[in-house]
Amino acid sequence: MTHGPAEAPGAGRDDDPTDLDSLLGLRSVKRSFFDQYRAAESRLRRSMHALDRVSGALVRTAEGPEELMRSVLRVAYDQLDAQWSLVALRDGQLPSVEPRHLLIDPEGRFVAFEGRDLAPVPSGMPEAVVNALLAMLRGGRTSEVAEAGGGEAVTVPLVLHGGVIGGLASWRRAGRSPDDIDAVVLRILAGQAAVALHNSVLFRDKEMLLARAEEAYEEARGHVVELSRRNSELEIAHRELDAAHRQRILDVERSRMARELHDSVSQLVLGAGMHLQLGLDAVDRPDEQRPLLEQAVHLTDQAVDQLRSVIYALRTIDMGDGRLSRLIEDLCRLHVPSTMTTQVEVVGEEFPTDPGIEHELLRITGEALSNAVRHSRAGTVVVTLEFAEEAVGLTIADDGEGRPEHLRRVLDDSRVDQTAEHQGLVNMTERAELVGGRLRIADSTSGGVAITVVAPREGGPAERRSAG
Repeated sequence: MTHGPAEAPGAGRDDDPTDLDSLLGLRSVKRSFFDQYRAAESRLRRSMHALDRVSGALVRTAEGPEELMRSVLRVAYDQLDAQWSLVALRDGQLPSVEPRHLLIDPEGRFVAFEGRDLAPVPSGMPEAVVNALLAMLRGGRTSEVAEAGGGEAVTVPLVLHGGVIGGLASWRRAGRSPDDIDAVVLRILAGQAAVALHNSVLFRDKEMLLARAEEAYEEARGHVVELSRRNSELEIAHRELDAAHRQRILDVERSRMARELHDSVSQLVLGAGMHLQLGLDAVDRPDEQRPLLEQAVHLTDQAVDQLRSVIYALRTIDMGDGRLSRLIEDLCRLHVPSTMTTQVEVVGEEFPTDPGIEHELLRITGEALSNAVRHSRAGTVVVTLEFAEEAVGLTIADDGEGRPEHLRRVLDDSRVDQTAEHQGLVNMTERAELVGGRLRIADSTSGGVAITVVAPREGGPAERRSAG
C-alpha cells in the first residue's frame, strides 16, 4: 500500500515503521515488540552504568595498585550482584604489586590470605573459589581457570602485552540469571585493569625514584654545604700552618744567624781588635805595625761582609711572594762592589718557589757572591736560575782565580776543622742539603768556579723537617 507525501510523520497506521522503531530494529509497535524495546533499553542503561563504574575504577591508577585492585574488584562484585569476587596476579607477573590477590565475601568485605593489615583471612570459602584462586596464581590457561571456578562463575583473564598475568572472576548468587552483558563488562574491566595495574606500578616507581632523587639532591646539597664549611676550615688551617711554617723557618734562621754572628763576625771583630792592639803596641816600629793594621782592616772587611749577608737575610726572610730572580738582582747590588759586573739569567718559565727553598737559595747566592768578591778576584759573576717541571737550579759562576779542586779540598778540611775563614762553604753545603738538594763545585765556562745547587720544587725531606 502506497502512502502519499502529505501524510504527517507518526500519523501512519500501526503497521508502519517509525524513527524509534528503526533505532530499535523493530518493524512494528505491537505490544510484544514494545516489551522487547523496554528490555533492550534496560540492557543499554545497565551497560552504560557498568561502563561508567569501570571508568571510575580505572581512574584510581595514581592511588597505587592496592586501591586500583579494590576498585576493580568492587565493580566486578556489584556488576553481577555476586556472592564472591576474586582478582589475582600470576606468580612472577608484576612482582612489585602488593597484594597478589584480593577477594570480596558474601557480606561485601575485602578478604585475603596474605597481608593481615590489608584484609582479614577469609572463612567458609567455596571450593570453586579456592580452586580458581590457585589456578590464577599458578598461571593456568583461561579455560582451566573458568572450569575451576564452576558454572556459576564469570571468569576472564588479565592480559598484558599478549600474555596472561592473572584473572578476574565473580560468582553469581543463587537464582541470579546469567547475562551476556556481565561477561562483556568483565572482559572490558579485566583488559583495562591489566594496563592500569602496569601503569600504576610505573607511576609508583616513578614517584619513588623522584622521591629518592629529591632526597639524594637534598643530601648532596647538605654535603656541598658541609664540604664548603670544611673547605673554609681547611683554608684557615692551611693559612695557620703556613704562618707556623714561616715562623718556624724564621726561628731556625734566626738561630742560625745568631750562631754565624757568634762564630764568624764576632771572631773576626775580636781578631781585628787584637791586631789593632798589637799595632798600638808596635807604634814605634812601623815595619811591624803596618802588616798588623792591614790584617785588622782585612778582618774588619770580612766582618762587614758577614753583617751585610745577615742584614739582607733579615730583609728578605719574609718576602716569599716576590720573584726569586728579582731578589737575586737586589742581592747582587748589595754584595757586589761597583768594580764587579753581575748578570742574572733565567732559563725556563719562572714559577713561585717555596718560601723555605727561596730563602736558602738566596743565602747560598749571597755566600757565593761574598766568596767571589773576597777570594777569587773575579771581574764578572753570572747567576743562572733554571726552572724545570719538578726542580729549580741555581748556578753562580765567576771568572776569577779560584779552582774547583782547591775549594773542594778546603770544604773537606772545613768540615773537620770548622775554621771561621772558610765556614761559608760549609754553610752553603748545609743549606743545599736542607732543601733536599746537593751543592756541586765545578769549572766555570768563563775560567773560574761555578757553584751549582738543584733543589726540588716543593722542598726535600730535610727542608720539611726544619720547617716542622
